[in-house]
Amino acid sequence: MRKYTKILFLVFVPILGMAQQSTVDSLHKALKNAHTDSARYFTTLHIGRATEESNWDTCLYYYDLALKIAQKSRQSLAEASALTGKGYSLMALRRYPESLQCIQQALDLAEDPGNEKTTWCTNYEFKKLTPHKNRLAVLSDIHYHLSQLMAATSNVDKALIQFNITKQLAVETGNPELLGMVNLDLGNIYLDRHRLDSALVFELNAERIFTQNEDLDYSDRKYHGAVFAALGDIYLEKGNKNLAVKYFHKGANAGIDQKNLTGVSYCYNDLTRFYLAEKQKDSSLYYAKKNLEILHSMRSENLGDAYANLYQSYKLAGKTDSAYKYQGLALTAKDSSYQTTTKSLADFQKLSFGAQLHAQELEKEKAAIQTKIRTYALVAGIAVFMLLAAIFYRNNRQKQKANIVLNQQKEEVQSALAQLKSTQTQLIQSEKMASLGELTAGIAHEIQNPLNFVNNFSDVNREMIDELKEELKSGNVDEALAMADDIQQNEEKINHHGKRADAIVKGMLEHSRMSTGTKEPTDINALADEYLRLSYHGLRAKDKAFNAELVTHFDPDLPRINVIPQDIGRVLHNLFNNAFYAVNQKAKTAGVDYKPTVEVETFFLPLQGIGGLKVKDNGIGIPDAIKEKIMQPFFTTKPTGEGTGLGLSLTYDMLVKGHGGSIWVESKEGEGASFTISLPIQV
Repeated sequence: MRKYTKILFLVFVPILGMAQQSTVDSLHKALKNAHTDSARYFTTLHIGRATEESNWDTCLYYYDLALKIAQKSRQSLAEASALTGKGYSLMALRRYPESLQCIQQALDLAEDPGNEKTTWCTNYEFKKLTPHKNRLAVLSDIHYHLSQLMAATSNVDKALIQFNITKQLAVETGNPELLGMVNLDLGNIYLDRHRLDSALVFELNAERIFTQNEDLDYSDRKYHGAVFAALGDIYLEKGNKNLAVKYFHKGANAGIDQKNLTGVSYCYNDLTRFYLAEKQKDSSLYYAKKNLEILHSMRSENLGDAYANLYQSYKLAGKTDSAYKYQGLALTAKDSSYQTTTKSLADFQKLSFGAQLHAQELEKEKAAIQTKIRTYALVAGIAVFMLLAAIFYRNNRQKQKANIVLNQQKEEVQSALAQLKSTQTQLIQSEKMASLGELTAGIAHEIQNPLNFVNNFSDVNREMIDELKEELKSGNVDEALAMADDIQQNEEKINHHGKRADAIVKGMLEHSRMSTGTKEPTDINALADEYLRLSYHGLRAKDKAFNAELVTHFDPDLPRINVIPQDIGRVLHNLFNNAFYAVNQKAKTAGVDYKPTVEVETFFLPLQGIGGLKVKDNGIGIPDAIKEKIMQPFFTTKPTGEGTGLGLSLTYDMLVKGHGGSIWVESKEGEGASFTISLPIQV
């Protein structure tokens, strides 16, 4: 991999050099004087960041201490930040599995919106952000480190995905520094793939962000030198040597200005290689020595390239002894991870003039080891493949068994659904029959009154006719004529009340016949008045002791509304029945001063194009806890056997689905309730 894989360990945090030592000392003093968990957390977190790139063991210790403080205080976002730093430290120590575990734990915490309530990060590092964007800022940091880990383990495609996620979050949270670093790393990835044009686009974007963005302060531009170094590499591969060496020098100067020793080291390394290629021995030796000095000051263990550059520079200068010395150091540094070559590397430090040949033999041995490793990896891959095949086979068998169980459950559910539909049909029929019974009682009471008049006047006329005959036999003509006039008046009253009964019967037949689904202009005032009386008399027929005051306010300007009269009649009947039931229940427990009252009001709102009706009672009311449920099928507050729970459900369906209307309820428990229905009017 090219140098971007090295930058991945070094770019996101401050580098500890001589200039930063005073900062670390002051942080240690602050830690001793910290009296709150939040102060101790942020101080240990900053010590961890300050010791990165210098002493990874110390860095890991302080990140772990910050993590324990955050966990003890149950500060989830602070815990996520500490886990991210710990994962970053483990990644630098090449403990990749542990690093991934820490970063994944941090990701789980930061992805939970419930953790936005955490206050530490909001009040300190991200004090300019809302709690939501503060969480996204922490999340962007995690995705960035995850992209670094993917690249460090050669999962470049996954790294690109994570970089793109980081880029989106950086834009959303307004973090230009992170956006510049993402462009920097993406440019290095494409440079490593020799896609120079794409690499150049990303690095120029990074340079523009670091140069032109006014939101970045002095410390935020400490990675500007790394951008110049990457641009130098790109132009060098494009063959533009003058522009390349110019950017290498700019990168070194920027790193020195920002005290970014890592950036200076990379630029010196590039300059050394450039002058080696140009056969300029003095310049190459100068920058190779400067690079080694910087790496020693950083306590870096990655000295292989620096030793190799010194070896090549001394060789170019003709200083054979120094060249062989640094060649041996280079080989030792580069091969230290291979335990099987430890003895050969120790012998290599005693190099003579045959060291070059020995080095080639070591390279062959390394290649042989790598071949073995690849062979073992291939065998392991085959074993994994076989294991996956076994797992897939087992899963397939379990899936087949699960399908059998699901089919059985499907049949059971379908059977239960059929039974439920049958039960629902029976309940709806019960509701209709109950409603029909109440209507019948109301109709009987309405018809009884005119029939009583008919019967009474018929009896009176029969008696008067007998008296008329007596008067005629007696020859009393005047008296007979007077009685005839009375009989005639009685007949008119009989005729009047007979027609009244006939009208009631015809009206009830009209409203109770099976609905055809045909809408027609309907007088809502007359319909409401008629069903109000029927509902009241129906309840009176069942309970003679019940009594209530009926108050009506019918809007005379309400036009006829195009509805299905039978359906709206059922809606009104349900609402009136519920109102009378509520006041009747309250009357059973209220004192003598309680006066059951049901009010009915119609209204017309021409500007809104709606008309409607409001039914209000002073009964028991509806508790707030069940107010949202009363329109649900089979939900009822009545005792078992007194209601099916379908009245208001059917009312809602007929109004909303059948007529495009609406219904809403207002209630206060113990004081009464009101139902308001509205219907569209086409004026």
